[in-house]
Amino acid sequence: MIFSKSGLTTSLFLMLILTILSCKKNVDGCTDSAADNYNTEANTDDGTCNFHGNLNAWYDNTTRDSLLANNVASVTVYIDGEVFTNIYPASVLWSAEPECSTSSIGNWVTMQGVKSKSFSLQVKAFDSSNAEIKQWSETLNITSGTCQLYKIIW
Repeated sequence: MIFSKSGLTTSLFLMLILTILSCKKNVDGCTDSAADNYNTEANTDDGTCNFHGNLNAWYDNTTRDSLLANNVASVTVYIDGEVFTNIYPASVLWSAEPECSTSSIGNWVTMQGVKSKSFSLQVKAFDSSNAEIKQWSETLNITSGTCQLYKIIW
């Protein structure tokens, strides 16, 4: 096969362009489509994926009545020592178990790069002068993409 000088130049130019176009650049980011920060353009996972689960803390009418009878003005839920949510028995009443979803009373629990995590859960009941009346503590496991109800029982 014989190439003219201009044909050879054109062929080399086309091969160079194809080589450049076929080289896939590494785009670092989160490549897990289940993550909150999934990057559709990323082709190299850089370990920055963030996940979350949801938690709804609630109580039934019996517990609400007990909280009020014991002069509880507020209930604070802590996750790993940080305030997660505050509930005020005088103004919050559930007539039935709430729906567990991301759009109801639930709050995000950040998983910080893992899809399942154990958390230290504390619930504290305070009177109107902010004195602690009662405390509940336990370990709670939360999985990414799920919603978990935690029922406070007096």
